[in-house]
Amino acid sequence: MLDGGTESVCITAMQNNFFTTLALACVVFWSAGCVSTEKGDLKFGVPGKDTLVSRYEVPYDKVKTAAIAVLKRNGTLVGDDLIKKVLEVFVGLDDSEPKITKISVQVRRGAVGDIDLASELQKQIYGELITH
Repeated sequence: MLDGGTESVCITAMQNNFFTTLALACVVFWSAGCVSTEKGDLKFGVPGKDTLVSRYEVPYDKVKTAAIAVLKRNGTLVGDDLIKKVLEVFVGLDDSEPKITKISVQVRRGAVGDIDLASELQKQIYGELITH
């Protein structure tokens, strides 16, 4: 019986596998999204912890000088607030509070945040501030 009205068991199984794979691919695609950078841009990436914020009772100019020194020591300075290697580092400074300078260090390695490197850069900036 070659022209039977019922479908083959193999074709039904293949269709189920195809749709299951398609659904999983959609879930993976939708779970990744956009993350905002310290510059205010949106970049493709997996949302997660990638930014550390510190506050210092130090003038804005001194914190900026320390941050630039640390960024130059750790990579190629591309702009006033970004170094590029295999990763991206964004540093945001805010002096909106009187006598307090807030510094935010955000590190992205590809599409994933790197909180350990952000912590290391924060420590180096603090070290630069206390030695100069």
